[in-house]
Amino acid sequence: MDKEASILKVLSDPIRLRLAALLAVEGEICVCKLVSAVGLPQYAVSRQLGLMRAAGLVEARRQGTWMYYKLADPSCPLQKCIYDFLAGQFADDPTVRADRQRLNETGCRNKITEKPMKKKLAVLFLCTGNSCRSQMAEGWCRHLKGDVIEPYSAGIETHGLNPNAVKVMAEAGVDISGHRSKNVNELKDVAFDYVVTVCGHANEHCPMFSGKAKVVHVGFDDPPAMAKSAKTEQEALNCYRRVRDQIRLFIETLPEGLQ
Repeated sequence: MDKEASILKVLSDPIRLRLAALLAVEGEICVCKLVSAVGLPQYAVSRQLGLMRAAGLVEARRQGTWMYYKLADPSCPLQKCIYDFLAGQFADDPTVRADRQRLNETGCRNKITEKPMKKKLAVLFLCTGNSCRSQMAEGWCRHLKGDVIEPYSAGIETHGLNPNAVKVMAEAGVDISGHRSKNVNELKDVAFDYVVTVCGHANEHCPMFSGKAKVVHVGFDDPPAMAKSAKTEQEALNCYRRVRDQIRLFIETLPEGLQ
């Protein structure tokens, strides 16, 4: 159990947990970009990464004058479970998402290996309870436009993730089962480029956003409300499927469709 104890101990530190989550979600990253992402001096980040290497959590390689880090191949079942948890649950964590935004805004100083990255558009899909429509929009956007858009979703309130939304998105090849229902206040530190309200209630009660965020309303019918009159489960699911496909058509127009 020494290996497992060492892994759990090293992840008990918040900074090391953030670094591990970034590596789990983004893959191999240059140390200079990790420094920008977590906002600490390079010596402090390198020290934390050194402790993670000692525990067998990360591997490093040198290219030019810089070190690149990635999660090490799992050597025990606990390590594999931890990696899956980090990638699935922490991708939506507000702190990690802010770290990822800074990561994507930062060009690597190692000019030998890569060019500065073009900043992705930060787009928030907002609905009443972050249960169905905004979750579908986030899932489609990450699936279809993840190379140019960093998608988020939230609600004026939180109603929990709708299982039928998860089911019909999985039918279309998009897994949103790891999403969770979030209140928009959880994302107050994210500098959005666009906020897309996908229901009338969210549009009417849309909060003020700081910075340059442009609010765009693109409304979709509410699948749970439509499904109330359904006589069978398949009829109910068809309500979700119809809105799912409408949202996909909208997402396919992005980012130009936001202008």
